[in-house]
Amino acid sequence: MKTIFINCLKKRVSVFEFGDASNPNILLIHGNSAHSGFFMPMIRLLEKNYHVITLDLPGHRESEAWDKEDFTRENLAILFNSVVDYFNIKKVDAFGFSMGGLILLECFDLMPTIRKLAVAGHPPLSSVADMTKAYNLNEDTSLYLQGPLSEDEVERIYNAVIAIDDIQLKSEIKDALLETKPSFREGCLNLAQHVGNQIARLNQFQNPITVIHAENDLAIPFDYLKKLQIKNLWKQKIQLISGSGHFMIAEKPVELASLLDQFFSGS
Repeated sequence: MKTIFINCLKKRVSVFEFGDASNPNILLIHGNSAHSGFFMPMIRLLEKNYHVITLDLPGHRESEAWDKEDFTRENLAILFNSVVDYFNIKKVDAFGFSMGGLILLECFDLMPTIRKLAVAGHPPLSSVADMTKAYNLNEDTSLYLQGPLSEDEVERIYNAVIAIDDIQLKSEIKDALLETKPSFREGCLNLAQHVGNQIARLNQFQNPITVIHAENDLAIPFDYLKKLQIKNLWKQKIQLISGSGHFMIAEKPVELASLLDQFFSGS
């Protein structure tokens, strides 16, 4: 692993590089208050055949926080394009998980180097109004877009969205929720309130797309995803990760990495 730091909006952002730079490129974008370290089980598998780039989004670990108003699709595109440009990458396949999926779908059309696009744990939207159908919203899940969090609120988020029994993993996820700067979650709320027509953007994209869903996701109803009409959808269907809840990157890293490998490699 190689760690570098870039500046974006006059803030330091931590970026991590894995694998041989001569291999095909993958950009991984993590979810809300769940830093890039949670990708490690997947990265260990993917770096054998890919040049993997990931980063800690602003407000996570050593990446300095942006103001909540900075979380726009234009600024996020500047961030990701800066990362890609640093490595002089001409083409990259991109994967966004959970809030990382929403972020990616908000700005991928401003990223000319993207070849294939994959999202998991986020339902593509046509407008803000879709959120009531696309998410299982309640008082606990809505805390994910609240700034400061108490330990009790973190516990409520965990039980409402993630609910993994593994004690060590639960501790790591809860620590990440508490340590993430509140302005990130506030910025995600700002972004979500101004969400564009992601489905229309996908249908203007000329390259393959895959949407991945966890079978036991507590936050996202599969019925919504099944009704989506997305041109160039890989295998013409939503891809399911069996036996997993929302946090599939930790629950089923082997299965998810294998699925991404099949998609990105074209098999």
